[in-house]
Amino acid sequence: MATEHPITAPDGTRTVVDEYEPAEARATVLFLPALGVPIGYYRPFFETAAGRGIRVFGLEMRGRPRTSTTDMRRHDWGYATLIEQDIPAALAQTPLAEVDRFTVVGHSLGGLLALAATGAGILRPERVITAASGAAHHTSRDGWLAQLQRRWVTPWALLVTHAWGYFPGHRLGFGDRQPKTMIGDWHREAKLNRFVLAGTDTDYEEALHHVEVPVLQLSFEGDTLVSSRAVDMLAERVSPTVPDRVHVLAAANGGAPWDHVRWPRQNADAVLDVMQEWSREHPARV
Repeated sequence: MATEHPITAPDGTRTVVDEYEPAEARATVLFLPALGVPIGYYRPFFETAAGRGIRVFGLEMRGRPRTSTTDMRRHDWGYATLIEQDIPAALAQTPLAEVDRFTVVGHSLGGLLALAATGAGILRPERVITAASGAAHHTSRDGWLAQLQRRWVTPWALLVTHAWGYFPGHRLGFGDRQPKTMIGDWHREAKLNRFVLAGTDTDYEEALHHVEVPVLQLSFEGDTLVSSRAVDMLAERVSPTVPDRVHVLAAANGGAPWDHVRWPRQNADAVLDVMQEWSREHPARV
């Protein structure tokens, strides 16, 4: 069972951090979820991790049901808000504040936030692990048809967002409800292949050039949303650390293709094996 830690961001937004504490913790992780995915979705993955001695803190991103910002027409935010308000609140207002060493793990958008926040010095982890996190630029897709689709999808999403007042992903099958600024940030990254985030004075693309801790970037065979090439393109934007790259094959999942969203529930042990093996090769600094 998880322990729920309520937290409040500087702008008054209320959300929660779920803590999964093993009987004997040998490592600690801050987990940042994918766009539109409630932190409770990862519960089986976190419970498996806790069974391996990993203490997990999972942040519920604003906009999900357990937060105070579920009305996307009344509330607006972007990547920078999550980096500069929600992540620091999670660090300061939970027992994570008392932890000297931890790894940050991010899924999809969560991985982008983890890298940007680490480069900017907001997060100071021992390591960063991203899972299915990649560049959004159209050239990151495999094949001309997929590239063509990506070229029109983000402008279309922006148009829908402005017409609707928010992005109705719950009706369109991707990303759940999202506010205007989030979709605008995504659109600019897809168009320019760099972060140009609204509502901040920080250059988070430049911050990617200041990631000095070990980084592991995972891609998954069968992921139709974030290709291996997309993860490679994101890796090229990170320095001075050269990220380690692992492409997790379908063979590790009994031959079944991995899904971009469902991988934590498909085979948690297989993914944790990769993460833990790499972490053992990059031990925490004393």
